[in-house]
Parts: sequence; structure tokens; C-alpha cells
Amino acid sequence: MNFPSWLKWFSFFIVLTTTLIIPLILLEASFSIYGEEALAWSQGNLIATSFIVISALTADVFLPVPNGLTNTLAGVSLGWPLASLIVWIGMNFGCIFGYTIGRFAGRPLAKFIVGEKDLVNAQNTSKKFDVISLILARPVPAFAELTTLAAGITKMPFTKFLIVTSIVNIAVAVVFAGLGAAALASSSATIAFLGAALLPAIFYFLYKKFNN
Repeated sequence: MNFPSWLKWFSFFIVLTTTLIIPLILLEASFSIYGEEALAWSQGNLIATSFIVISALTADVFLPVPNGLTNTLAGVSLGWPLASLIVWIGMNFGCIFGYTIGRFAGRPLAKFIVGEKDLVNAQNTSKKFDVISLILARPVPAFAELTTLAAGITKMPFTKFLIVTSIVNIAVAVVFAGLGAAALASSSATIAFLGAALLPAIFYFLYKKFNN
């Protein structure tokens, strides 16, 4: 059955309003409270907060926590300059960890660490892996981790891998930490949502479009 265009757009508007716009409006007040609490806690626990962020990003290869969420919350808790540095360090550690598993871990160990599904996906990714894929995937959920594994599986020179990822990670860290800091400054759940969910989703579809 073919539905008229106006009905499709009306349905899209209803879905957008009920799933995104209304919840974001309702979350503004609670986000403001969370932002104040997170900032107050992190100011007295900068080392602990930094360690948590770095650990989460390092373990992102097998953790189900999206790095967009981690990076944005780091900006909320630590402020833009410090969060950018901490996120950059954590992302680089995560890249090195993923590369090491892909290159040096045997299949049973790699399967135990990242799971059979992610290992198979990484092996499939490695069949069409190149530097451009590595660059484009850095801000993309799931594919960011898969391409580090793929780089190790294809035995990409480590120095080359580290230079490429560390440079691209600068931009990713600055953008997402900046969104978190901006969300805190304006007490806006909308900006936080942009960094935690919407922007990663946009990067995901762009990656899929230009990497097929």
C-alpha cells in the first residue's frame, strides 16, 4: 500500500515530536541539576573523573557504552580544555588496545575479549580496510573500534596507525568535549543529546554511505 507524501511527513513529525522534542524539553531541568552535581563532584575529584573517562575509552573495544556519551559527559564534568585532553588520551589508549588485540592476540583470546560477533565483523572489515576507513570511522560508534581491530589484523604499520588515529582523535575529542561543556554552560539537554546520540548517529550514516 502506498501512502500519500503528506501522511508520511505527518507521521515523521509525530514520531520526532514524541520521541525527541518533548523528552528533551522535559529533561532540561533535570539536566541542569545533573550538570551542577557533576561539576561540583568532579572539581574535587579531577583525577578520579579523568581516570574513569580514560578507563572507559580504553576498554571501549568491548564495553557497550557509546564513546559519544562518554566524551560528552567528560565535557560536562571536566570542562572543555581538560576534557579534550583526557578524552584524547583515552581514545588513543583505546586505539592501541584494539590494534594490539587485532594484531597479537590469538583468535581464542581475541574472541574472549571482544566477543565472537565483533571479531567476525572486524575480520570482515579488514578485507576492505584502508587508511580512509580508519579516518572516517573515528567518530562512528562501533566502527571506530572495529577499524582498530582491523588495522591490527591487516598488520598496518603501528607508527602509521598511531599517527593517523592520534591526529583524528584530536578533532573528535575537541568537538564532543566542547558539546558537553556547552551543554553544561547553557543547561541544555538538547546540546548534550546532540553530542551523546544525534551526532554519532549522523556520523554513522555518513560512514555507511561513503564507505560502501
